[in-house]
Amino acid sequence: MPGNIDPETIHVDKLPVIWCPLQENLDQAESLVEREEQATASLLWVADAPEAILRLLLNETEIERVFAPPPGYDQDEQGEWDYSLETYAFKNAIRLKEMVREEDALYLVYQLEGAGYWQVEITPEKVIIERA
Repeated sequence: MPGNIDPETIHVDKLPVIWCPLQENLDQAESLVEREEQATASLLWVADAPEAILRLLLNETEIERVFAPPPGYDQDEQGEWDYSLETYAFKNAIRLKEMVREEDALYLVYQLEGAGYWQVEITPEKVIIERA
């Protein structure tokens, strides 16, 4: 029997997704391997589930190193930006433009840089993702 999707418990917010690797003393070769293996997966892990799904479906998982807070960064929510840390973000931004929560549904509209608007509808029985 398939499980039900509970749209009331899906976390969604407007904060940009960033990731910073563990800051341990690794030699240069180990550090490079560690970043390559973890960066994309770690960014997808910290992204809201609907955004991560949309990124995977659209193959929008390319990342880049960032040296300053991305647009929408909220210091109160995400902490003071530390310029000394190696930090990564997705190359193409996805911005949450609209969110409507109902008792048994969650409706989202995302704007994907260079790829227009996408709608996500989540109910206990289904998930619909389509271009807006």
